[in-house]
Amino acid sequence: MRMETLNAYLDSMFAAWPRTAQVADLKRDMLAAMEDKYDELKRTGRSEHEVIGIVISEFGSVDELMGELGISPADERQAAPKLTEASALGYEAFVRRSSLLKGIGWMLVLLGAAAMVLIAALNENGALGALSEDAGYLLAVIALFVLVVPAIGLFIASGGGKESYGVLSGDFELAAGTRGIIESHRESFRPIRSRSVVAAACLGTLSPVAVLIAAMNGEGQTPYGVSVMLALLSLMLFLFVYYGGIHEGYEKLLQLGEFTPTKKEENRVLGRIAAVVWPLAFIVFFVSGFVYGRWDVNWAVFPVTAVLFGAIGGVYGLRAKTKQKA
Repeated sequence: MRMETLNAYLDSMFAAWPRTAQVADLKRDMLAAMEDKYDELKRTGRSEHEVIGIVISEFGSVDELMGELGISPADERQAAPKLTEASALGYEAFVRRSSLLKGIGWMLVLLGAAAMVLIAALNENGALGALSEDAGYLLAVIALFVLVVPAIGLFIASGGGKESYGVLSGDFELAAGTRGIIESHRESFRPIRSRSVVAAACLGTLSPVAVLIAAMNGEGQTPYGVSVMLALLSLMLFLFVYYGGIHEGYEKLLQLGEFTPTKKEENRVLGRIAAVVWPLAFIVFFVSGFVYGRWDVNWAVFPVTAVLFGAIGGVYGLRAKTKQKA
């Protein structure tokens, strides 16, 4: 009875307001707060009807809150654009293609780095035959570019057609029946993504083992272990980018998780931070390896960066929630 009464009250309270994701978030937050207040008052021994009456009277109207947020009643503002079933399915296909191209691109980048490290190690050990030392290092750089240049082309191609779905960056609504179709596709994809996450985590965990085994066979063998580690990480990155991108596409269509209005600004800030942090991590990795020869320990820069980036994201998210409550 409690849930039915509170839901009915909120439905009537929000009936005049637009059915956007932001308003839906506010409604969910208010329901959670009302339930907490209900439980708190119920523990004092009051009757259920008395408690519900107190809760409803305390929360009152949302007009003032909507005014502070700049939200106008539904009849005073233009309705959020509708995303048709055809457009939603088209975006789903676009995301799958784009994620595949990005995944292959990142895999080629790391494979290029692995090839460069491997050829450089072979060159240092005199395993390239008649090639001079300078020619050997040039060959290592060429190997890197041979794989990185196509990767750049794939990254560019992955964005082709994105402009057709600009409506998804703002408030929108799915056309009648479309949400059920997308949710069905998402549920079918869920076990596939779960297996990909497990496989990627195993590859990431096992990749440093190659470096440790190589180091145990002598300092000169460490670069070979590094090249194997980078190859394993390339597969891990492909799995994360490809299947993670598809999952993200479903979340965006359904406006869940990281794509609720309250999360969009947080994601923009963290995206700008990531664009600086991860390139710096790769620079540190290669400089410490080629300049200082510390292939035995420099692989740790990636898990350390991941932990630090996760901490930054957690702190920023906590601050954002604190400001929102205030």
